[in-house]
Amino acid sequence: MKVEFIFLILILMLSVLVSGCTETESMTNNDALLPGTDDLWEEGEELDTEDIGITDEQNISNGGDGVEPITLRFTQNDSGMTTNAIKGDTLIITLEENPTTGYSWNLSASPGLSLVNESYEENTDEDKLIGAGGTHQWQFEVEEEEEQNISAVYKRPWEDITGNETQFNLTINVIPKDKLIKANGTVNYIELEGGFYGITDKNGTQYDPVNLSDELRKDGLEIFFVAYPVDDRASIHMWGQLIHIREATVIG
Repeated sequence: MKVEFIFLILILMLSVLVSGCTETESMTNNDALLPGTDDLWEEGEELDTEDIGITDEQNISNGGDGVEPITLRFTQNDSGMTTNAIKGDTLIITLEENPTTGYSWNLSASPGLSLVNESYEENTDEDKLIGAGGTHQWQFEVEEEEEQNISAVYKRPWEDITGNETQFNLTINVIPKDKLIKANGTVNYIELEGGFYGITDKNGTQYDPVNLSDELRKDGLEIFFVAYPVDDRASIHMWGQLIHIREATVIG
């Protein structure tokens, strides 16, 4: 009887040991099933977050300023103007040219503008005669702040400049990003000085935009806008801060 009792105790102890080993193996396994995935992920393996519905925006905190580079385009009709830009913006200059006459554009730019691409495209319009010319295009990237310039003279290469040539000139004020105005605001029709459209942000600050597009000229329209401050002249409306809108988006 005593021998049978000892034998029974040994069997129970053996069962407990086997159960403990199995549980330990399960808990130390490097394979883990992630919620929302059908496959196993092994430790040290790169995790594809797209498969479990996690976006880069959710995983990585974006420390940027929210202002994206834009492309600004200019033609001969824009000669003599001054424009605004920030570092990283692209400037595209397109000028009509006819090399068959011996004339071409002699173009130069400030060191703060980097030439990315230059091309000439012949006019392929069926109504145009052979030798009718085409367009010369330059693409620059803005790399430095402060004032930059692009100038060009249309002449024959062997001729001296007399001052009577067709010219193209563009001045670019490159504004630091931290000087930009970014806000949510409401477009309002202001019944002063003959009437005009202004913008009031949520803090009550008033802005007088010099270039508000027709589609945004709606009283009560809610917009998000990014703008350059205009400090070199005063508003003729004597209302709010003068701004030049860089980009604007309707809210809602």
